[in-house]
Amino acid sequence: MKIETTASGKVFLSGEYMALEGGRAVTLSTPQSAKISISKINESNNLFLSSMSNRVYPFRIDENMSLIWLDEDPKHFGSILKESIKQFDKGFSGRSISIDSSDFFYQQRKIGIGSSSAVSVAITKALNRLFDCGLTSQAIINHAREIHNRAQDSRGSGFDIITSFLEGRSFACRLVDGTYDYQQIVLPEAIKIFVVINDEYVETSGMIDRYNNAKSEHMDYFSKHAPKMKEQLEHLYSSILNKDSESILQNLRGYNELLVDMDNVFNLGIFNNHHELIKLSKDEDVFYKPSGSGGGDIGLLISNDESKLEKVCKKIESDGIHIFEI
Repeated sequence: MKIETTASGKVFLSGEYMALEGGRAVTLSTPQSAKISISKINESNNLFLSSMSNRVYPFRIDENMSLIWLDEDPKHFGSILKESIKQFDKGFSGRSISIDSSDFFYQQRKIGIGSSSAVSVAITKALNRLFDCGLTSQAIINHAREIHNRAQDSRGSGFDIITSFLEGRSFACRLVDGTYDYQQIVLPEAIKIFVVINDEYVETSGMIDRYNNAKSEHMDYFSKHAPKMKEQLEHLYSSILNKDSESILQNLRGYNELLVDMDNVFNLGIFNNHHELIKLSKDEDVFYKPSGSGGGDIGLLISNDESKLEKVCKKIESDGIHIFEI
């Protein structure tokens, strides 16, 4: 029997960095998805295939449930498979496992919309079916987060895992005393959001390390500023529940201004490589913001005025920058 699973990508609409401090973030799933396929093969060993490479990587699982590569180590997604087997603590043989992450690449460059978290979720779902574990939804999320954290040395909020697992467009997530609190929320139809693929890629883990170091250096500032940021996120959450488009945009801008202030003090570089896009969008009265840890990679165009948004999109695309709607 062939097993096939998928999991979507994600972006942060708001709540960057405060997601690590108990703030309520809003995340969005993307049209892109990671696809996992597990099939039986007539071999004693197993085979691993990835869309990132044209090669086939044979492997076996030893008596300690450790994955042993029999030839070259595929790295990256291979490490996610290795941690997945360790997490489930179960072995198998005569299987072919393929990972298709081609949706997460544009012009042979990875887009920062959570490919690793999507693969971690999809492979957790696939192994749950292969081993007939009957994991609950929360257990799948927990397994996938453990796998992702170990494989990618991740120190993020885990909201990318939740968003990749859940079905829906938008979610409100927060981490309170080690427990996840999340729910699907519905943005007004008038709010249109486009993802802009910037030309810089920044490792999230590096940005989080800089953020944590800056917190230690500016403790007094942060103790006063962080509550303001989290309060602004609660205002945004309320405006979404009230389906108030104007208030949503106002609160998104409010959080962004507080993020700019923190970035200026912490010198993180969140808005690096976004300044031209911010100015272009502002000139057309469209809100633009970096998404996630910032520093480049992706940004969001957000508006309730389709004509203004369309005008900005055409200008940006004329410069050879890729855009897609979520």
